[in-house]
Amino acid sequence: MLRRNPRKHKKSALLTCRVCGLWEQFCVCALLPRIKSKAGLLLIQHSSELLRQSNTGRLVEKMTDPCELISWGSREFPYREEVLNNPSRNYLVLYPRAHNRLLVPADIQGPAGEETSLVLLDATWAQAKSMSRRIPNLQKLTFVSLPQSTTPAWKLRRSPGSGFCCTLEAAIRAIEIFEGEAHVRPLEMALELVMARALHMRGKLNKLQMEKTCGPIMEFLGSL
Repeated sequence: MLRRNPRKHKKSALLTCRVCGLWEQFCVCALLPRIKSKAGLLLIQHSSELLRQSNTGRLVEKMTDPCELISWGSREFPYREEVLNNPSRNYLVLYPRAHNRLLVPADIQGPAGEETSLVLLDATWAQAKSMSRRIPNLQKLTFVSLPQSTTPAWKLRRSPGSGFCCTLEAAIRAIEIFEGEAHVRPLEMALELVMARALHMRGKLNKLQMEKTCGPIMEFLGSL
């Protein structure tokens, strides 16, 4: 599904994909992989993300299974509090806080053997901080963080510090902890493809650099 680019610049007439956020000519949805995850993913998405081209939560929903996306702050789609109330699930909120413990492989199950659901807040960092405090039933859940890593190679938004990453990269790193690097390699390649094309659209990567980056990735994803 395509939409008009909401940004008012000389290329505002170009259509963009509602999933990958790229211009129609750069859309990568046909190449995106889909992987099974032992842990379920639950994305709570701020309503303003629906119109943001830089959103990667939609890519998480498209490329991982099981994954559920629910809205926060929308009048049209009210927040469904019951999705975090399943007693047979072990809910862990993946959001960086100063005194969090780290996500570890053993978290694939809860204390009584419950299956794990990772909750991710899909928003700007300022909005996610507010959501982490305002969503009532989050407060009774355990918050966990990813191990510190190098600064992401590709960034579309400003972050409050080094080591912070987008929703898709956070999901990839979490699944990697549970299932290993080889399992998430297709997702890593898809993220690199989207980022390279998005940066080219913003004028931060020239055409030659984009093609040099994207060519091998498209060949890899096309072979899956």
